[in-house]
Amino acid sequence: MRNHIPTLTAICLLIPCTALCQNWGVGFRLGDPSGLTVKKYWAGHGFEVSFGRTHIFSGSNFYYDRYSHWYDDQHFNYKEHEFLGYQATVPLGLQLHYLVQKNISGATGLDWYYGFGGQFRTQQYRYNYRYKAENGPEWITVYDERVTETDLGLDGVIGLEYKFKDAPVSLFMDGTLFMELIDEPFLFNTQFGLGARFRF
Repeated sequence: MRNHIPTLTAICLLIPCTALCQNWGVGFRLGDPSGLTVKKYWAGHGFEVSFGRTHIFSGSNFYYDRYSHWYDDQHFNYKEHEFLGYQATVPLGLQLHYLVQKNISGATGLDWYYGFGGQFRTQQYRYNYRYKAENGPEWITVYDERVTETDLGLDGVIGLEYKFKDAPVSLFMDGTLFMELIDEPFLFNTQFGLGARFRF
């Protein structure tokens, strides 16, 4: 019996630590980006990394707009041009956030948080278009014009997180304001997300 006392003591110490010392959270985020989210918790603050697909709710109009922006930047000065279509790789994004987390008085398990950080997003397009040159009436068709877009910038985030009392799970929702520095300086985008994390 004496040989089991240290083991029982260790188990008794581990149970409250499992409930209270959940310093990491790993889960899924739906929004922009949609994918994996990892959060490290400290007393009153934390650090969050999210990686996944961006522009998930943009639709095809987003790519038509990107073509217009790309074409204007080329300064081709064709007599006429017409967008025919596109192919696109999966757009990927990475968010890094430092967060300040505070309890909401009277709401057990519910915190609000705010913070700042940066984002990196990348995607490749393949445009099909045609144009008329100044010296000819015929259309000239261009297929598979490859364009790589890389966005890099700063952002601010604010959100809510609820930690279940009897389960190592938390739910969260947040909003982010992203300001590009590369490749369209000072272009602002709003982003939203919600998800769940397993705490350990």
